Amino acid sequence: MERDQPHSAEWASPLPGRPVYEPCQEAVATLYSFLDGELTPERRETIRHHLDECSPCFEAFGFEAELKALIARNCRDEVPAPLRRRVAEALRAEDVPS
Repeated sequence: MERDQPHSAEWASPLPGRPVYEPCQEAVATLYSFLDGELTPERRETIRHHLDECSPCFEAFGFEAELKALIARNCRDEVPAPLRRRVAEALRAEDVPS
């Protein structure tokens, strides 16, 4: 069910070909903070309510959540031991007062 919302040329769409309204801009701007659990409970509830009501934002949220999960699963490169040692040594050297 699509809601009746005013159109405005000043709002840019995160989804090509779809207009975006002020609540959508707010939801999309806080998407990663929402996914990372960095919002206050009140802000999370506001954004969650918007996502429940706005299918374009819900689609964007779903895509970003899936992308974040995919990256977390597949991007787990191990740092070579020699590099870890060099970084640790450099950090220790920085901690030494002169």
